Amino acid sequence: MFRNVLSLCKSRTTWAVVSLALCCAGAVFGADKGKAGSSHDHGLVMCEGTYALCDAAACTPIPEQGALPGSKPAAKPKHALCECVVETGKNLGPGPCANRQPVTGSNGGEYILSTYSFALPDKYLECPAGGPRTVCFGYPCLVDKADPKHAHCTCPIKYDSKAFWTQGGSCDKAACTNGLWQGGTPKEYALINKIFGDATHQPPPQMCGQASGK
Repeated sequence: MFRNVLSLCKSRTTWAVVSLALCCAGAVFGADKGKAGSSHDHGLVMCEGTYALCDAAACTPIPEQGALPGSKPAAKPKHALCECVVETGKNLGPGPCANRQPVTGSNGGEYILSTYSFALPDKYLECPAGGPRTVCFGYPCLVDKADPKHAHCTCPIKYDSKAFWTQGGSCDKAACTNGLWQGGTPKEYALINKIFGDATHQPPPQMCGQASGK
């Protein structure tokens, strides 16, 4: 089951694919019965259960090198380890709800997927184009045994990114260049926020500098 999830993640779960799919399919979810929530033919499904939420995640590049030991280290690793929170409730992500159920690994650790919701209280920090960001949406995470409210997620790195938003960085502009954050472009967030908002009738996170309140 988890192999199927990983296969789906590799082929369809970057924010760019999400954006294209949503543009083509529209932004209104119908309701299914039970915990499945809702779905569309673009592959995004609203589920209810345990998931990792990475939109404020600080990330650390995972060192890489050539195939042989002793090869020169890669200057631009392809993946990072991101520190995400574990939430339970409605969440939007790729694939059927059955594939998003926690899976217990051989070491007793619990694997979950990174999906999306409005559960984080953090505001969106705007970061300029040209820097790196990570894309965790739909990628695998391992729940921290010592702290089950946190998960370690493996996420691809996008270099020379377009301008993007992140809920990390505590609204400090310097964080855009002093760290590596999970993020999405304004267009990507506008699309997925509309879908999640239409399905849940919840307000999306605010922007840094925006006054609190409705």
